[in-house]
Amino acid sequence: MQRAFLEATFLKKGETIERVEEIDGLFVFHIIKHTARRYLRVAQFKIAKKIVGQLEIPKEIRALKFTPKAKRNLDVFNIENIYEWLQAGWIVQETRYNADGMTVASVDYRMGPAYEQALQYKQQQTLEVEQEHIKQLEAKSKQLNLPIIFKQAMVDEQLPLNWSFSKRLRYKEFCLALYALYEKKGLYDFKEIGASLYDRIGGSKYFDVHREEFLGQLAFSGIDVSLYGLVSTGKIVSIHFTGDVEHPYAKYTIGAVHATTDNAVYVAPFSTTNTTLWLVENRAILTRMAVEVEFLKQTNSCVVCLDGQIRSAHRAFIEQLEQTKIKQTIIWTDTDVAGITIAKHAAEIIDGPVKWIGRDFEVYDVFQLFEQAHVGRAHEQEQQLGGVEQWMKWI
Repeated sequence: MQRAFLEATFLKKGETIERVEEIDGLFVFHIIKHTARRYLRVAQFKIAKKIVGQLEIPKEIRALKFTPKAKRNLDVFNIENIYEWLQAGWIVQETRYNADGMTVASVDYRMGPAYEQALQYKQQQTLEVEQEHIKQLEAKSKQLNLPIIFKQAMVDEQLPLNWSFSKRLRYKEFCLALYALYEKKGLYDFKEIGASLYDRIGGSKYFDVHREEFLGQLAFSGIDVSLYGLVSTGKIVSIHFTGDVEHPYAKYTIGAVHATTDNAVYVAPFSTTNTTLWLVENRAILTRMAVEVEFLKQTNSCVVCLDGQIRSAHRAFIEQLEQTKIKQTIIWTDTDVAGITIAKHAAEIIDGPVKWIGRDFEVYDVFQLFEQAHVGRAHEQEQQLGGVEQWMKWI
């Protein structure tokens, strides 16, 4: 076993084991490398003769964070500890020689076979726990009688490729907990989703680290969380805009930059008498357009800032406005990869006519043409702010 471990993990190309000795309860492997002219003595490895059956890695060894390629200097530890770890198989001593094959170039310690076994055992345990977790989620899903849109939102193929397995599981937990709360009490706060799953101190924070991603993924899947009882995300999300906009508890007019919150969006719908909706990526564009009061009045425009991404609150706000008097939507973003993605997702919210603003003041009414025209042509909105005369042409 030790020989196979050494050959598979540490030997370099062209290196072979010349001979093996047994010294003080350890195997000593002598490593050579064959060149065209001679055999070179290149290294020596000391490995435990008998591997411990213990599967809990000692705290001091675990803190060293070994990987198959990692090398560690253990000078801070006393020789008794090092020898004990060597004999147990937690570590391997690697001695490398200089080109003369005699003088020592370095002495390092590396992950031992016992360490590898413990990692494999832990991975197997994790896999078993995850499999059990999957079964529990599937059972809960059947109990809840989830709508088709939720079932589709939880399919792995619909989730971001860069999400880990554990993150996908947590997202599915989130979806089920959210819908369970909706069925149970109708209205709830974001913090209640985690608290409903884990009846302990800190349970309410279980989903906090993924709050924006998970809510955004639900919105991307076509799920309006406000329709499923979420009245607050547990964190204030601001939405900046200018326009003639009304809410049951507030009224806004053209002439200043206004701000509302996600809570207001989820409590009751917003409406507008404006007919042209501008969706801009950056706040600088919003503030520039907001000072052109006569232009906004003449064109009956409302401008909403996405602040670099489309959160669920922004999506809900835009959907509410779009369902009133809006006749056309103009989307103005950067033309880098992120900006084009935002432009695409923004258009998916809109039912009516859409235009995209590209480089050199070009306007597009087909997204594919807008996307193709900007491959390798990243451009910030601020590089072509233009003015009233130019904006009028786009309308």
